[in-house]
Amino acid sequence: MGDVWEQLAHYRKMKTLPDGSRLLLRPLSEKDKAALVDLFARALEEDLRYFRDDAADRTVVESWVDNLNLQKVYPLVAVVDDARGQTRIVGDATLHFRERHHRHLAWVRIFLDRTYRRRGIGALMLRSLIEIARTVGLQQLYIEVVSTQHDVIKALLDMGFQHDVTLHDYFMTSEGDTLDMAVLGLKLVEQSGGF
Repeated sequence: MGDVWEQLAHYRKMKTLPDGSRLLLRPLSEKDKAALVDLFARALEEDLRYFRDDAADRTVVESWVDNLNLQKVYPLVAVVDDARGQTRIVGDATLHFRERHHRHLAWVRIFLDRTYRRRGIGALMLRSLIEIARTVGLQQLYIEVVSTQHDVIKALLDMGFQHDVTLHDYFMTSEGDTLDMAVLGLKLVEQSGGF
């Protein structure tokens, strides 16, 4: 299995965007600290309101880089080299691995810079995480989405995820309002179910 992690440490996927910009998907590295902080600093408050961690807090984002361990959390970043020659991180998608009885599954989180949404980058990142999950032998992926994010849920359903459960009043906003959380799952291997 060690060889697999070495390969995943060097994972690369390239795409040319319609505007001519080049997009590279690769794992987050220690030298990306400032660029990752910048990604979340550019985000609007409404973009970060459903985050599990306070991504508006620079020290929280820096800790993600400081504590890199691809076998615990696999962070895939989308890096754009635009027509002006500027390079920056425009997306962050992560696989959160579990242990023991849940070692066959991972939780997915994804964030894209607002100006790079609706270009297929999020779908490309998610397909890449699915490919990586299969490479490491996972059987299931799960993602939590606040149930008011209908477009996100529809996009996930279109990619093959299934709505497994709704957790009522599971998420509390900073204002104290509770929202329902949809949990969507993707089976990566078929279960026969027979005796």
